[in-house]
Amino acid sequence: MEYGIQKCLDGFICIGAECEDTCCKGWKIGIDKDSYRAYRREKGAFGYRLFWGIDHRNRCFRLKGSACVFLNREGFCDIYKEMGRKGMCRECREYPRHVEDYGVRREAMLSLSCPEAARVILGDEEQGAWKTWTRGKNQEDGKGEERELLEALGEIRKAMVCLIKDRSVEWGQRVAMVLALCHDFQNHWNEEQERDCKECCACKGKGAIWWAKKISKRYLKRGAAERFAKRLYAFEGKPAERMIRIGAWMRLMEGMEPVLPGWGEKLRQMCRELYHDLDVREYEAQRKKFEEKARLLEREWENLAIYFVNTYVLGAMYDGDVYGKGRLTVFSLTVIREWCLFLYGRRGRCSREELVKAAYEYSRQVENSDKNLEFLEGQFEKNRLFGLKEMMAVLSENRD
Repeated sequence: MEYGIQKCLDGFICIGAECEDTCCKGWKIGIDKDSYRAYRREKGAFGYRLFWGIDHRNRCFRLKGSACVFLNREGFCDIYKEMGRKGMCRECREYPRHVEDYGVRREAMLSLSCPEAARVILGDEEQGAWKTWTRGKNQEDGKGEERELLEALGEIRKAMVCLIKDRSVEWGQRVAMVLALCHDFQNHWNEEQERDCKECCACKGKGAIWWAKKISKRYLKRGAAERFAKRLYAFEGKPAERMIRIGAWMRLMEGMEPVLPGWGEKLRQMCRELYHDLDVREYEAQRKKFEEKARLLEREWENLAIYFVNTYVLGAMYDGDVYGKGRLTVFSLTVIREWCLFLYGRRGRCSREELVKAAYEYSRQVENSDKNLEFLEGQFEKNRLFGLKEMMAVLSENRD
């Protein structure tokens, strides 16, 4: 088994009551079996409180308003206070750390939905670097195809990170190249999977590796960015189209399950101020001023993009949808950037803390809800707003 842990994970320390948006609010916290049994065995006054503070049917903590009943007025957890860290349920003990299992590889990362974790992720000087090692015997039997597919997706992920970090290229084009890379690999991968090959049952895994290396090399070789810029040229000079399309993306999110309190109203207010109160010229003028300020946070934006790439791309080994992971990455970056544009229009500034807040709020609303992730996946599949050309129109830079 291969293991990977992001180096920035070691830099996270929970700030407890000082956190501006505690993880003890906003959702029901599930209780694992071992912790539930320990809570049932607890005696005395606190055992009594535990009994009545748990929804035993759904095996989760009850809420008082929007907060866990064990969150005290000082912003601390009473379970931790009474029972120590070992007394916390697995979800509370491990959050915001999360582990993804890809069969022959297991990865540990931080979740963007925690404000302090978001600061660590965006401020990561090593930009998503991994510590990796292998434990136990190298088990190839029955897992050759799985390992080969994981290697192919790893190649694509590395190429995406390289594209994101290339500061010689404008931000919009970098993100567009990431999307196009996923699109091209998906097409070739689909063809390889559909090919009828009776001689070698593992051919599609080997084909995936070959195509991953070839396509990655094509996008990373010298002159690739200049050639790709010509492909984007057809979408330049169309600010009205971009404004309409991105406004449609934002309004689409109104159909999501509400996770953050007041999310729907905030979204409607943003859409009203950006896409109704401003005409195209005013919107573009505000966006260009914002883009100048956003360049001062180059590393933070790169780290945000790398987070989404690292979180989602390898998951394609289960559903076969690399392109969908690319679209989710691009959608997430664009929505967060647009939210920061909205805040810039109101406050006239674009700071790291505003980016942190926009990022973790988006993550809570989208990433912490399986329903919302499934909603977006469905939209990517059926909604014409998310065709390759349509998304490129959103990402293209309108030059003077």
